[in-house]
Amino acid sequence: MTTTTTRTSVLPDVFTDPASGQRINLLDYKAANLRMSWVMALLTMAILAGLAYLLAQVTDVASTGFFVGSALAIGGAQGAVGFWFSDKIALAASGAHKATSSEHRYLVNVTEAVAIGAGVPMPDIYVIDSPAPNAFATGRNPQHSSIAVTKGLLEILDRQELEGVIAHEMAHVRNYDIRFMSMLVATVGAILVLRDLVMRWLYWGGMGSGSGKRRSSDRGGDGARGQGVMALLLIVLLVLAPLLATLLRLAVSRRREYLADAAGAYITRNPEGLARALEKMRSYRGPQLEVSEGVRHMFFVNPLFGQNNVDMFATHPPIEERIKRLRRM
Repeated sequence: MTTTTTRTSVLPDVFTDPASGQRINLLDYKAANLRMSWVMALLTMAILAGLAYLLAQVTDVASTGFFVGSALAIGGAQGAVGFWFSDKIALAASGAHKATSSEHRYLVNVTEAVAIGAGVPMPDIYVIDSPAPNAFATGRNPQHSSIAVTKGLLEILDRQELEGVIAHEMAHVRNYDIRFMSMLVATVGAILVLRDLVMRWLYWGGMGSGSGKRRSSDRGGDGARGQGVMALLLIVLLVLAPLLATLLRLAVSRRREYLADAAGAYITRNPEGLARALEKMRSYRGPQLEVSEGVRHMFFVNPLFGQNNVDMFATHPPIEERIKRLRRM
């Protein structure tokens, strides 16, 4: 494995992407991520409260306060989990374990050097026991962040290529992409929780579980209409919940990946290293990295790359396009 070290350069707050000529203000991008994180939390609360209110109207109007209060509690819990524990959940879901200085000195040295160039504190380093080359960053801010890489990545990349990948992930940390994506996961997760609750409610009794007063009125047309509303609500949740998850990830993932590529190339002053890393990962034909759908969008490349890399609903931009952009720098 090559031991040549790429000189890193401290990433400024404003720089020009050589590939597109676009002026990039990382301070504005970071501020937007922080705002959108709070918007995601408020959106979760609003969606859950609105749906809980509708649920109460067709089951038991007198329990509206309970329904809405429960929904807000679920939304608040989801937001808290997303903010405080999303990194631990993502690391556990990917099977990552803490890297040690004695066993992973090479990885630790590379990460320390790149962290200086990115202008962020040294993140915690984790290793995933998988031959599939990949990596991801997670956490709530640069002071509480982690980067995980697979064993396969360490085996196939030389130092310059590994620095490029680590710099890309470090850009996500500095830009607060990690917090925004955590809140996005919490928002989608809350919607999925409510969908499951509606399914269980219908399965275990539906309209018959309301109060005596409500059940009396449900014997007539009101009951049929109420059941119809609930069925429609369930259909909407079943269809829109996964679609919303995909569209939200698609809306932010491709842009943030291109920006992280540009920022990572600036940190290492070596876009070719990152381009070569992407080429090697594109050529990989071994076992895939088995992780849950909820964390796939966080990885450097889609763990299912090779299957849906050019899919219009893919959460990552095409590897070919990323390589082209890097080589235009």
